[in-house]
Amino acid sequence: MSDNLTYRIRPAARLIHTIGSDLIGDSYAALVELVKNSYDADAANVDIVFKYTKIENENALLISIKDNGHGMDFETVINKWLVPATDDKLKRKISKKGSRVLQGRKGIGRFAASILGQEMTLSTVDETGEKSEAVIDWRIFKTDELLENIELLVEKKQTKESSGTELLIIAKDEKYTETVLYDNGDEEIVEKIDAKLSYWNKDTLEQLINELRKLISPFEESTDDEFKINLYFENSPFKDIDENIKIDTYPIVQFYDYRISGIISENGKANLLFENNVNPEVVQQEKISTDFELTGNSKYCGVLKIDFRVFDREPEAIDNLINKGLINPVSKNLMGKRQAKKLLDEVYGVNVYKNSFRIRPYGNAGIDWLDLDKDRIQNFTLKISNNQIVGFVTIQSEENSGLEEKSARDGLKENEHYFGLKELVQKALLELETRRLAYRIKSEKSRGKSSKVQDTINSLFSLAEVKSTIGKKLSELQIDKKAIDEINIILTKEEEKKAELKEEIEKTIAIYQGQATLGKIVNFILHEGRKPLQFFNSETRVMERYLKFYRATKDEGNLDELTKSINGFKVNSKFISELFKRISPLAKQKRDKKSDFNVIQIIEDSFAVFKSHLEDERIKVTITGSKGITIFGWSEDLYIALTNLIENSIYWLELSKSGKREIEITVQENVNSVLIDFKDSGPGLSSLEIESGAIFEPGYSKKINGTGLGLAIAGEAIDRLNGDLSARSYSDGAYFQIEISKI
Repeated sequence: MSDNLTYRIRPAARLIHTIGSDLIGDSYAALVELVKNSYDADAANVDIVFKYTKIENENALLISIKDNGHGMDFETVINKWLVPATDDKLKRKISKKGSRVLQGRKGIGRFAASILGQEMTLSTVDETGEKSEAVIDWRIFKTDELLENIELLVEKKQTKESSGTELLIIAKDEKYTETVLYDNGDEEIVEKIDAKLSYWNKDTLEQLINELRKLISPFEESTDDEFKINLYFENSPFKDIDENIKIDTYPIVQFYDYRISGIISENGKANLLFENNVNPEVVQQEKISTDFELTGNSKYCGVLKIDFRVFDREPEAIDNLINKGLINPVSKNLMGKRQAKKLLDEVYGVNVYKNSFRIRPYGNAGIDWLDLDKDRIQNFTLKISNNQIVGFVTIQSEENSGLEEKSARDGLKENEHYFGLKELVQKALLELETRRLAYRIKSEKSRGKSSKVQDTINSLFSLAEVKSTIGKKLSELQIDKKAIDEINIILTKEEEKKAELKEEIEKTIAIYQGQATLGKIVNFILHEGRKPLQFFNSETRVMERYLKFYRATKDEGNLDELTKSINGFKVNSKFISELFKRISPLAKQKRDKKSDFNVIQIIEDSFAVFKSHLEDERIKVTITGSKGITIFGWSEDLYIALTNLIENSIYWLELSKSGKREIEITVQENVNSVLIDFKDSGPGLSSLEIESGAIFEPGYSKKINGTGLGLAIAGEAIDRLNGDLSARSYSDGAYFQIEISKI
């Protein structure tokens, strides 16, 4: 205390223990923090040694972390290394040699050593040969002693040893007592075990190897700045674990089926490369250049580097994976199926790296931070699961990305930039997923060969195959032809009886698809109706005011103003009425009988639903064709198909950076059919999407939250009109063709 009654904050010694156990988290994170310190010291190699031994007749584990970096001089040890939360690295940002971005910023990582053992010796040699040694007993930091009263032994001397730093940690299983205070005020002394030694068993050591393998980006291909990690075991009781392990990437990542990699700029411009490696002898590649727009409150998060490698996991895909050259590291023979699956289970996940080092826990088993498994439940056909991907995302430093690490080393703070990161990564992965599905459909690798609903219904109610089979069998049995004909007549009558039921089923499906389409365009309907509703809301108050003035003054001028308002109500009421009339085909609960309807009229009605939105977005619509062309069927089906096509076009035209925004429809008629060509000036479709027909597969969508139902519903609606909806090659945008048979 000073004379002016001011006081100092005097931290207790247990603060150091709190930094280690509470802020660092676990033993894996502790070792990672110490390895990062070696990286910051410009080391090319760091050796981690687990030596099982006895100290004073007690089992002990010596953990050594030794590097060949630039080391520290005596002044750095006592004024920086031993000072918690120093801002030295925060200020410097770059390593001494200027080649590495410093990993440590908070000045607490080195105290992670207290998690690993009870005692530690720091031995460091700088580049001038000055050697400093400090001995720390972490037990004394569990007392109530003030931190300023704790004294540590630190010595220095000159040496001819090479520069570098070694931390030698002693880990034991030690008993200690702790006083427990209960709510009623009672105290109890409880005996506990500080299990630093027995913490490490076969499972935790294998997990450590896995953590270290993922620590440095496994896809870094530059060798200009090497940083190697080696793990050694001496006198290990776990014979299944190799004594010498060079920590490197998993070999399995080379044998992916699909890959997407590249850069996403600080404003969302993506330059990516998609690779199909299912057949490694004929690798297919496609360059992708696109802009990713963020939604909601998400913000861009600096430059991102991505590399996602995806594996199919069906039995034949695992065989293919092995045949690509997946070798068992012990036998040097091709790996077995179970081993291959086990290896995939060890390595899968999307990791996040900052300046080449992984941020835990992203990429750990069970950490599905991109919600891949949840999305796959919603769309099994398109989406991949978390256990199919090995990937990494490299982010920039906090200053450039806005992405902040939590103090407890357990991930990133979930701010606007984090949600932007998540959305951008999901959009990049969607580029892979859509191309993967298109390929799988084309090669019939997707589960179950898809068939049209209408074809299934027709097959269900058709007895043609039954007639043919019975006819052949009866002929073989030499049954009289007259009897066979009578049986065919009976079957034909049965078909006719079922025709009415078939039509009822078709109607029900059509009604549900109409309602699904209505749900898809609800935002457009709200947009169309917003202006009239705003008019009603504001003009009501105006009318009340003029009515009040008229009653008070009997001034005829107020009646004139009321008349104008009433006319405005008439106009906007008519608009609302027309809007409901336009969407009523989609909301019908019952369908009338099939009849002839005018094609151009239905096309115009379909566009009318989007009238205001098309005008606001300055999308030009051109409809060409004879107004006398008719089709027999339910007009609602053409309405459903066109509504889905228009909604799709508007979505992609809004995202398109092109100044040209057009939708063009041409209707032609010949003797046998009616052709409707639907074109827009948006980004269009890839040749794979067109050839495979993947875009009509339920679940296929390139929209980040798309259902993948729009084009599937449109196709089924055209099927009910005895027609076909197909995609055509077109260099200026998307091109769909509807061909409806008149026969």
